[in-house]
Amino acid sequence: NHPDILIPVKYHNEAPWLPAQRHLALMSAFRSPSGKLTCIMNCVFTIFKLLFVGASGQSILDGTTDDNAVPGADDLLPVLIYVIIHANPPNLLSTIDFIDNFTPRYITGHDEYMLMQFRGAVEFIKSMLHRH
Repeated sequence: NHPDILIPVKYHNEAPWLPAQRHLALMSAFRSPSGKLTCIMNCVFTIFKLLFVGASGQSILDGTTDDNAVPGADDLLPVLIYVIIHANPPNLLSTIDFIDNFTPRYITGHDEYMLMQFRGAVEFIKSMLHRH
C-alpha cells in the first residue's frame, strides 16, 4: 500500500499478480529484442486479463453490469507499476534501451499501446525513487 500506487480496491483480490510477474522474470532468458518485447506484451496482457476477471467478479457481486466494470488505463498503470517493482527484472533500463534501439519501428496499435504503458510505468518508478 504505497501512497503513490493506488490500485483500485476491486482489484485487490487479484494480487499478488504472480502470472504477470513471471513474464517479466523470463525477460533475461531471451537474447533478442523481440523476445524481450514479447515478455513485456505478455505481462501487460496478463494484467489486463486479471483486471477483467477482477472487474467482472466485482460487478457480479455488486449486481451491476455497466461500462465502469471494463478495466482501462487508469486501472492498468498502478498494477503494472506494482508488478514491475515486485518482479524486479534485472537490467530493466538497459533492456528497454535495447528494445528501443534494435526493434523495428513498425510496432503499432495494441503492441505500441502496451509498450508505452510499460515505459510509462518504468518512468513513474524512476520518479518515485528520486522523490523518496
